[in-house]
Amino acid sequence: MKTRLVFICYSFTLLFGQSANFRYDIYNDSELYKRALNISNVSSLWLSDQLSIAQDDRKRVIIQFGYSIYLKMINSLSWRLPDIHLGIKPTENLLLSGRFFGFHLDRDSPQIIGSGIYYNFGKDAFWTISFQKSAINGLNDFRLVSSSFHLERNVTKSVFDIFLGIGSNSYINRSYYFSSNLPDKIEGNIKYFSAKIQFPYKDIKFGITSKLNSELQLFNFFIIKGFL
Repeated sequence: MKTRLVFICYSFTLLFGQSANFRYDIYNDSELYKRALNISNVSSLWLSDQLSIAQDDRKRVIIQFGYSIYLKMINSLSWRLPDIHLGIKPTENLLLSGRFFGFHLDRDSPQIIGSGIYYNFGKDAFWTISFQKSAINGLNDFRLVSSSFHLERNVTKSVFDIFLGIGSNSYINRSYYFSSNLPDKIEGNIKYFSAKIQFPYKDIKFGITSKLNSELQLFNFFIIKGFL
């Protein structure tokens, strides 16, 4: 009962804890493209977040709630964005995921929609390869669609699980904002390294993830619970 209460309370805080500003209108034309590119890169890396399931996990339904945090300032804010995942394991080696949620900011109400497929393989070395596609809708200035490939290895140490991975994330940003210095479409590709650790507490797990490439670093703090 206590673990369910912790899970529910943590999930509830997602409704009130986000901090971000996706708007372009605070920038002058000379810096607009550079700023729009940075917003696109951070948004795309945020959307590349994935579920990580340990080798001994037999649950068929998985729910994960968390925050992604970018420590550098964008639009005068340190960004803190929610992450919500639902996973279903139809077979021992296959996981299907979905993310369907929205949240409210001062000037925008983003909606996130996406899905993914994961395949687990290996015994002594447990690997997961995954593909995800997600989109940000509901913004005033742009819509972004992101596709991610990720390869990850699970290493179990004592009472916690470590996940080390590499990934490639490509995106297309279609702008609604008119400026002679901003193209209608921005495309990009981000290659990154990820490290994740999960700590069990009764029937839930707490986790921390770091995603890093040459220009960006994103942290994620989450709670995950399996059912059935």
